[in-house]
Amino acid sequence: MRMLQKLCYIFVFTGLAMTFSSCRQSPTDISSTIKDANQKMMEAFAKGDTTTLFDYYTSEARLFPANSEILDGKAAIGKFWNATRQTGIIKVNFETTTALQFGDLAIEEGKYSLFVPNDIMVDQGKYVVTWRKEKGSWKVYRDIWNNSTPAVKRATANDTVLIVLNPVKPDKVMQFEDFNKNYLSPAGTAADPQAKATVRMQKPVRKNADGSYTYVYLMDPYKSSLNYDIYNTLSAKYGKQKADTYMKMYVDCLLGGASKAMLLTETNW
Repeated sequence: MRMLQKLCYIFVFTGLAMTFSSCRQSPTDISSTIKDANQKMMEAFAKGDTTTLFDYYTSEARLFPANSEILDGKAAIGKFWNATRQTGIIKVNFETTTALQFGDLAIEEGKYSLFVPNDIMVDQGKYVVTWRKEKGSWKVYRDIWNNSTPAVKRATANDTVLIVLNPVKPDKVMQFEDFNKNYLSPAGTAADPQAKATVRMQKPVRKNADGSYTYVYLMDPYKSSLNYDIYNTLSAKYGKQKADTYMKMYVDCLLGGASKAMLLTETNW
């Protein structure tokens, strides 16, 4: 009886020791493995291959975007990535800084960047991803990130705001949006990020009585020391020859060939 009791103690002690030892094990560096998975995800996004991209998420995956609600499950994640591509983003870059394995889970820290055509970066930030091993493959289980661009302080009382109204011809709506997404916006980011950070572009909900559509550029706040000139911005990025072409593309969209600018003062009413 005493021998049996001793054996029980030995088994219990051994089990506890093994469990304690497992908890104290150093994490394993799997940065190379995670980098390979990220590379395949980046390639899938660039090709618009959503099937391959979504396969790198678990069925219970959740995304935690900055300034947004939690995205739960593959359906919501799919809508997010499709919407990202529709904004003009054609390439994403994930740069793993560390990736440590703890059993069936791994924690990755890294940096990301987003690109539009002509390899122009329009956003960058940092992230933490929890990966989970399923059937021998590492998949994204949780993903949280935020950008590294300083928050813009919007106009307060007595600050100046500049509004530019662009009356766009009915048959030039697609051309106008193409100009802004693929030429003007990237040029602003590259030429003067500070100015670009104060600019918002707004599209109309419905057409005007004359059939045109009014798109708005809002400089909030407007800072006279910054460069808001469209032609200068295009020239700084693409050179004068291409700037002439893109400027003609812009003016051609406008009803009457001109926009209307208004300087206003913010109130505290």
